[in-house]
Amino acid sequence: MVNKENFQVDLRGIVQILSHHLYSSPRVYVRELIQNARDAVVARLQIDPDLPARLGGRSPIAITVDESQRLVSVRDYGIGLTEADARNLLATIGASSKRQEFAAARRDFLGQFGIGLLSCFLISDQIEVRSRSAKSPESPTMRWVGYGDGTFAVSQAEEPLDEPGTEIRLHARADEAEWASFTRVRILASQFARFLSFPITVESRPQEGKPELVSMQQAPWQLAEVEAAAWCEAELGFMPLAILPLRVDSHGVRGTAFISGVASGSRNRGGDLVYSRGMFVANDNTQLVPEWATFARVVLEAGSLGLTASREALQESAAVSDVQAEIGRQIRAGIEGLEAQSPEAFETFLWAHGESLLAMATGDRQMLDFVARHLDWETSSGRMRLTDMPTWVTYAETRGDFNTYAPLVAAQSGVLVNGSYANGIKVLTEYDRVQTRLQLRRFDLNEVLNKLPTPAEHEQEFAEYIARIAEPILVDHGVAIEVRSFSPTSLMVLHMPAGTAKFDFAEDADDPWAAMLGDTATSARSSTVDLRPKLVLNIRATAVQALGQHLEAQTRTDSIRALYFLSLLQAGQRLNAEEQAGLSDSLHTLLLAASSAAR
Repeated sequence: MVNKENFQVDLRGIVQILSHHLYSSPRVYVRELIQNARDAVVARLQIDPDLPARLGGRSPIAITVDESQRLVSVRDYGIGLTEADARNLLATIGASSKRQEFAAARRDFLGQFGIGLLSCFLISDQIEVRSRSAKSPESPTMRWVGYGDGTFAVSQAEEPLDEPGTEIRLHARADEAEWASFTRVRILASQFARFLSFPITVESRPQEGKPELVSMQQAPWQLAEVEAAAWCEAELGFMPLAILPLRVDSHGVRGTAFISGVASGSRNRGGDLVYSRGMFVANDNTQLVPEWATFARVVLEAGSLGLTASREALQESAAVSDVQAEIGRQIRAGIEGLEAQSPEAFETFLWAHGESLLAMATGDRQMLDFVARHLDWETSSGRMRLTDMPTWVTYAETRGDFNTYAPLVAAQSGVLVNGSYANGIKVLTEYDRVQTRLQLRRFDLNEVLNKLPTPAEHEQEFAEYIARIAEPILVDHGVAIEVRSFSPTSLMVLHMPAGTAKFDFAEDADDPWAAMLGDTATSARSSTVDLRPKLVLNIRATAVQALGQHLEAQTRTDSIRALYFLSLLQAGQRLNAEEQAGLSDSLHTLLLAASSAAR
């Protein structure tokens, strides 16, 4: 008669921890069974290196699924268990059931086996283990049965195993039947075991069929470049622009970085595929590759880096941080090497991943220098690299400011840089800090407007006339009027926000750039400061000059109002309901006037 014994542990409490706190899904039972079998085979090979030859064509690990019985069986030809091993298999796994004790238990072989076996209780109420030790030819086959009520039984098996090793059988509960289907088990086994180095097969019973091999696939870092590219397209869904080998020998880490030639559209990495000694760990790991590498999908073998108790992530440690830093360095070096190896691919990379490069540059001096040498910036004088820019440069913080004021700055022989890219301002200010040749300053509208030239002598009379007719029209909007003469003539108006105390136009200067960025002391000469917002009219613009023609009073009024509303829109402001109505009325008047003139 077989007597039941009690686990020295709260089994139901452990299952609760396993399902709600340790494992992400019941699917892990497949991984744990394969992991246990793999560990047993590795241990067997240490004392019996001729095992593969003796097995002939048999797989050292065979998984069998009988859907009609909801039965999953895993047979390995590993080290096996003695009677003492079987009796102590689960009976001494920490009675307190604390999560951190599972990690400690995994440091020894039986602890790994026991905890892995416990994961089967996620889908089954009974687990049967038959095992025969390979340490002695006379070893009997022991039978261990664990029950969901917290008891287990150990006895000699009535049906002994023909070879040393272990067979684990479990019947899934009815509500967990999906986890015991052949298709599900085959898919999971293939995912977890694909890079393990010895045969693992899955077959369905009672149907006859050839067992399917789910292991022994070559990892990307073992493939030639063409084959690795095909693997990336099939597994990751894109054809890589470049493939970078990764290796950190101090921790046994190897891998491959696949560089995409298309912008990801996201500033966050989706995570990487990580394996540990050939066994799948996660496909969304974010621990080993820097966050800035959004352009890369990486497949890694984690080597000696420790796993958490769930085996679904790496233990946070100084080693993990060191590996991440080294992988980041290798990715950066690989990108820099791409410039010489494949200039066309390098240009494609820069075009697609400019934002990611900027992110890299904010925290890495070498990448900052790389960005300065290679990345083109949009400027008022065309696309330029930081190393090619003149000594004095200003940058706009928003796209709206750049679009509005780039023609103005260019007309004054200056250079305005579009700094509105993600991390653009950080990169520009950091580059300004670490070098001395290029002087980068934030674009200051007040400073620029203060230096715009006043109308020339021959323009003075017309300028005074324009100001005189516009002032009473704009007073209803609380806006002051200024008339200036500047290039480009396509820029008809500028808007000066309210409360800018330093607003005081200066005379033209000999040096066009100094005229814009000269001594700011000149900006405070006025003793009487008008704090109202201002409409700045460019007297050189054809539309402004048209105000001096013989226009009907209403047409002239609505023309000035339309120019004011244009200045607001040009400055990136949203029109309120009253201003929208005013713009509509003004356009209506101007369209009618144009229609009459056409007749």
